[in-house]
Amino acid sequence: MLLFNTTYLVSDKVHGCWLKWVTEEHIPFMLKTGAFSQPQVAKVLAGDKQEGTPFAVTFCIYDLPTLEIWKEQYEDMFKKSCFEKFHTEVFSFTTVLELIV
Repeated sequence: MLLFNTTYLVSDKVHGCWLKWVTEEHIPFMLKTGAFSQPQVAKVLAGDKQEGTPFAVTFCIYDLPTLEIWKEQYEDMFKKSCFEKFHTEVFSFTTVLELIV
């Protein structure tokens, strides 16, 4: 089992709109692709003072081949959807983690 995690740094100006987008558009889109399950949204408790609020949005995905198929079919839409809506008000990066225990 893998975790597909996207960490977002969200400007205070769009914080409310971004949370609404994640819950009403982004999570349903990701689940609809059929590759992901068990969405979670967490606020990152960063020790450093920074502009904006960091969040982690995580989904479970079964294996790397499933992820590769998803990337081929949906990754561009995934990246484009947030940027088109929030431009430079939201910065993100994605990591894939393998569950060990």
